[in-house]
Amino acid sequence: MRPSRVLKLLIVASLLVAAFFYIVKVTNKDEEIRTHDEKEDRGIDFVEEHKEENMEPVIKEEHEEKKPEEESSQHEEAQQSEKSVNLSERNPSSVQEMRSIINDVNFNQEIHNLDKFPKRPEDGIVIVVQVHNRPEYLEQLVKSLGAAKSIEKALLIISHDYFSKEVNKIVESIDYCQVMQIFFPFALQFYPDEFPGQDPNDCPRDIPRDRALEIECTNAAYPDMYGHYREAPFTMTKHHWWWKAHRVFEGLKATRDHKGLVMFLEEDHIVSQDFYPTMELMAKLQQSECPECDIITMGLYDRPSNYQSVGDMVDVITWQSSKHNMGMAYTRDTWAKIRSCSKEFCSFDDYNWDWTLQHVSGRCLPSTLTTMVILGPRVFHIGTCGMHHSNKDAKCEVGKEVGYVEDLLRRNKPYLDPSGLYIKQRFDKSAVIKTMKPNGGWADPRDKRLCMSYAKMQMVGQNDT
Repeated sequence: MRPSRVLKLLIVASLLVAAFFYIVKVTNKDEEIRTHDEKEDRGIDFVEEHKEENMEPVIKEEHEEKKPEEESSQHEEAQQSEKSVNLSERNPSSVQEMRSIINDVNFNQEIHNLDKFPKRPEDGIVIVVQVHNRPEYLEQLVKSLGAAKSIEKALLIISHDYFSKEVNKIVESIDYCQVMQIFFPFALQFYPDEFPGQDPNDCPRDIPRDRALEIECTNAAYPDMYGHYREAPFTMTKHHWWWKAHRVFEGLKATRDHKGLVMFLEEDHIVSQDFYPTMELMAKLQQSECPECDIITMGLYDRPSNYQSVGDMVDVITWQSSKHNMGMAYTRDTWAKIRSCSKEFCSFDDYNWDWTLQHVSGRCLPSTLTTMVILGPRVFHIGTCGMHHSNKDAKCEVGKEVGYVEDLLRRNKPYLDPSGLYIKQRFDKSAVIKTMKPNGGWADPRDKRLCMSYAKMQMVGQNDT
């Protein structure tokens, strides 16, 4: 065989060997990318994987067709069955059983106290309370709502992210208006060892990124802007707030067509006796003199000690999260504006819903949110301990805080129950609100995808009756 022929054969053989190893390398690389993408897509896959647990009741409600008499009979039986065993009497023995209970509650959408309040005004205010597990605070809020004038006009929706016998018992004691309970289905308590809870393979908060990539923890590629990894307890509040708004405006039969105000409270708020009629006056003033007002704000952190000159006064001002996040009320028109910025809300690297809303207002909406603020507040914050209080060892002195508010309202009783309201000042809407630095804690793509999925969840049951 000639040398030139041997040389050609050697070259061809070398090329074949090189091609083989290249194919192996590319195949392995593709497998690595596919595995990484599967991990990254865990957030959106989570909803699909658990749809039988979380979505089946809603899907079933949309697709099952029943005869009217059969539907009515089964509805009555379901109501009777649920009434026979209150939530406070349920003792789930496992996380799976707890999920089943709260999914049934979300599916049934039962309104309690219909025997006492079969109807409410079309323009009646819907009050939504976000509740975790602080019964000592919730008890005070429920008490203050019960003492409020015209509260019988309201639909009170308690939105839970924790299943507690004590909390459920407090809710079941409410007898002064229509009441509904809903449960945020992706709360930490319902998924303690997997996303949206804290998966054992999630990266520790303070691990360096290089080390996280080395040990291949789940979210190694996604620290927040400060180099920290997600902490499930801190993400829950923003998730709950966003899901709750979707649920109330889009998912509940009782509120899906509600045109009036929806007021948002938290478990550590209390209200004045005249908060409801005062909010009705603010709604009328908004319609007649401030159609550009997006939000009504009933609470202030810097509350005056004397209401004589401010009890019937409001200001119109650009909404700021640090000042106007307490006792917020708005209609579905405002919700539609906020919802149009879903991607911005769900991708902003801040675990606080209110700071995120501030970002949306300044960076996504055509014009910043405008609020009408009552200068003599009717909603008060009594939480002396919680997520944002630095002294974690401080005793929650609920009684002391409530006593302070009650004394304030007692001294200012002559200036409550106004017959009308007046706009004191209109601040220049073009005034630039200082850009707030994000707090981080919201960089994991699983959180972003779950956040974006809530709208789709509500659409599943749009055809129910």
